[in-house]
Amino acid sequence: MSDIIIALGDKDNVFEDISILAKKVSENPEVIISTGKEIKNHIIEKSSALFIEQNIVMAFVDPSDEIIHSLEHQLLVLKERLQIILYYTSATKDFKKPIEGKEITFSKDKEKRTREHVLGILKRYDKVMTDKAFTVFKKMIRDESILEMELIKLINFIGERKEIRSKDVLAVVTETHEDSLFSLFDELSRMKKKEALNILENLLQNRLPIIAIQGFLVKQTRLLLQAKDMEGIFQPGLEYPLFQKTYNKWKEGLGLKPNDKKQHFPYQKPYYAYNLSKASQKFKRKKLVDFFDNLTDFDIKMKSGSKFERILLEHGLLET
Repeated sequence: MSDIIIALGDKDNVFEDISILAKKVSENPEVIISTGKEIKNHIIEKSSALFIEQNIVMAFVDPSDEIIHSLEHQLLVLKERLQIILYYTSATKDFKKPIEGKEITFSKDKEKRTREHVLGILKRYDKVMTDKAFTVFKKMIRDESILEMELIKLINFIGERKEIRSKDVLAVVTETHEDSLFSLFDELSRMKKKEALNILENLLQNRLPIIAIQGFLVKQTRLLLQAKDMEGIFQPGLEYPLFQKTYNKWKEGLGLKPNDKKQHFPYQKPYYAYNLSKASQKFKRKKLVDFFDNLTDFDIKMKSGSKFERILLEHGLLET
């Protein structure tokens, strides 16, 4: 089997990054993502198993050096039978590999990463894409793990034609997991709990890890809280053109560091900020704080090795 992959990335991109890596080593990978105390259990369990399916990819998120060193023998045995990924969400510049493996660093600039990925695939097939088509494609493909698959569909769709146009993207590209995640949050904002649980069930059936769902909800709730705190600046009921003008002028005077932008309301795209602002008006601030606290508690319980992840998440959603 290939080397252990040691990936350095970001908490917001865990699922996408791991999916990209898994699809590079297997056409139809079955990905098992482990966090917290469950990492040790899964390593021991799989290393002693008599039979392991060939398409299994095991990804361990933020494993401690202690666990890696204490189970190094089991990992070396396991890597001969399946692909192992060690994924670190907050590695520093002086990061040292806890075990021998192939190190890969993911860019945290998602737009830059998406553009480079797209250009690389287009070059391979001698195709080009208009700027408008790329903008539409980028908006529809929020889940980077399926980017290549959707782009290949586009390439096959246009046949001998060299250029991919926006109408081609609209005709071929399908919705992603993240579209469903936005729908989940939208149903929660409308207090439609049954519909929200149905979407959650669909996401889980499509093998979206609970850690990815929880991470998205944390990010959205944080942004909604920030939008809620901005209600004194943006009047309720503003039409988008006026909101955009006010928003752009307001954020010019802010001085957040570039690496903070992703998590902050002022640095979202204007139309996305507009929708966040409208959505925040549907909630009382205390309700958002309580939901954020529930998600944080869930994260702690999940990393401590709880076997009831789904029940905990469903309970948190129903308490919204």
